[in-house]
Amino acid sequence: MTVLEPLSFECVSHSAEQTMRLGARLARALPAHVIIALYGPLGAGKTQFARGIGLGWGALQSLRSPTFTLVQEHRRAADDHTLYHVDLYRIEHQRELATLGLEEILEDEKGVVVIEWAERAEALMPSDAIRIKFEMIQESKRRLTFSTQDTATWQIVLAFRKNAFGV
Repeated sequence: MTVLEPLSFECVSHSAEQTMRLGARLARALPAHVIIALYGPLGAGKTQFARGIGLGWGALQSLRSPTFTLVQEHRRAADDHTLYHVDLYRIEHQRELATLGLEEILEDEKGVVVIEWAERAEALMPSDAIRIKFEMIQESKRRLTFSTQDTATWQIVLAFRKNAFGV
């Protein structure tokens, strides 16, 4: 049994589709100005989860891996808010982050920011970010550990947990 840090919980996804549904459920609990930092190895489900967030948030276009563009902006019909999908897989040095404008994106009061490979920008991650660690258990089975360092953000995570799991 894993001993979890305070303000954290874990769950298991049994398929890529379930991982996407979890992302969609989290998106429904998100207010504006939330940062979701995704951690884990290649193929662990980060992009599937991000796609689910886009779907649940109401993005007008489906999220796809922004590996070559690094940052994609998505809109929704309901308001003028922006969903930023950031993929830092190709970032090798901290100085490259400055060219992305990531600090400005993280400060967007109307933005929801989803960052894949967040460990490559850990110094920029605020304490109120929702951190999600993906671990591969089996070919299609993943352990997701949700955490934050902020009690207000923890309430968002708890709302998601109740919506997704009833507890």
